[in-house]
Amino acid sequence: MTAQPKTILITHVYSSDNKGDAALTSVLIQDLKRKFPSATLTILKLESVEPGGRFEGVPEKPSFMYYVANRYRHPLLKLAYALAMMAATLAWAAWYRLTGWHGYLPPHLRHIARLYEQADLIVPVGGGYIRSRQGLVMRFNVPLLLHPLLFGYLLRKPTVLYSQSIGPFHGRLDERLVAFVLRRMTLILLREDTSAALLKDLGVTRNVKRAIDSGFLLTSSHKADIRNQYHIPADRLLVGVTVRSWLKGEAQRTYEAAVAAALDDLLETSAAHVIFIPQVTANKGDDDRVVSHRVRDLMHHPAATTVVDGTPDHHRIKALYDNLDILLGTRFHSVIFSLTSYVPVLAIEYEHKTSGIMHDLKLDRWVIKIEDVTSAKLIEQLHRLVREQPHYRAHLRKYLPQYILRAEKTVDMLADSYFAAAQYRAK
Repeated sequence: MTAQPKTILITHVYSSDNKGDAALTSVLIQDLKRKFPSATLTILKLESVEPGGRFEGVPEKPSFMYYVANRYRHPLLKLAYALAMMAATLAWAAWYRLTGWHGYLPPHLRHIARLYEQADLIVPVGGGYIRSRQGLVMRFNVPLLLHPLLFGYLLRKPTVLYSQSIGPFHGRLDERLVAFVLRRMTLILLREDTSAALLKDLGVTRNVKRAIDSGFLLTSSHKADIRNQYHIPADRLLVGVTVRSWLKGEAQRTYEAAVAAALDDLLETSAAHVIFIPQVTANKGDDDRVVSHRVRDLMHHPAATTVVDGTPDHHRIKALYDNLDILLGTRFHSVIFSLTSYVPVLAIEYEHKTSGIMHDLKLDRWVIKIEDVTSAKLIEQLHRLVREQPHYRAHLRKYLPQYILRAEKTVDMLADSYFAAAQYRAK
């Protein structure tokens, strides 16, 4: 029998400021500990790492991309460093593969390289990060995210991408790079069919399997009483809202104004209270609290709203959704957290992962693309959501349990692929 992995790297982890990302990392840790109880886990983070930092007991270390993001401030210096880092580390890995000798790397890069060298299994965390981004500097996002995958491949390390969405891509170069690297992975577990179709078009099929977003497995032992905490009467319809900054300029303002107008209409026609829940609370850049306050400031009835201004972790955030009657959700994992609490959701889609998973659950009619959002569309759908709550919950009770059971089997596919790869290498 093939030995179980002793050392596992969890890579491509962003920040626990994003509660959805934190949930995916949390569930992955639970899955790996359950399947490989004797393995030592290490997290490689793309964002800041505190000295001696741990996430749910697992030590956190900086990744290659961490140094690209933080070593220099000037964009051109970042770009130059990124190119030099990728070239040097890939050359190091290729040389080691050919000769078994270690070449030179600066100490901070050598430390990361040794973590890869010592790993028995590499598992990039679930998410939707392998995609193109607009802008000259951001065009290097795809090569930087693919680089550690190729680095691990050169070191002959089994690599399983966990519950992923892939794409979209903005050019043929990105598509070719993605196809080249992903064909060489041990297994790619995809959480929706759109990504599977995209990879099929790129010729990546042999090592692809459908899985379920691991966010469906997040549970929380925390209890939250929103009504008591924020003095919301028991007879009020409790409407959760997640919003985010995604579009540019006037398009973002149109989206925010439409959400504000739809919520005002709901407050004028129903005995309701609106609570804005932040899924991302980053101190720099992306912060849902900022957008929530902008939307609230546009409303005519702000007194009937609450903005959660704290920074609850993913377990406490999950507990908040248990209290809701309905959710208007832009953040993807706010949709999942609500569905697993059997809360009816109207989802605003900013990437295809939303419509893909809602389609799995036969909830297609409860999705609106963020570019298509208008106050009229939101008003109509929110009123329908309020009316159809009992039917929606019955639908979830019918389809959701089996879907969650499928999510529990994702780690089994990972383990099977690892053992198959280990047996192949042993021949």
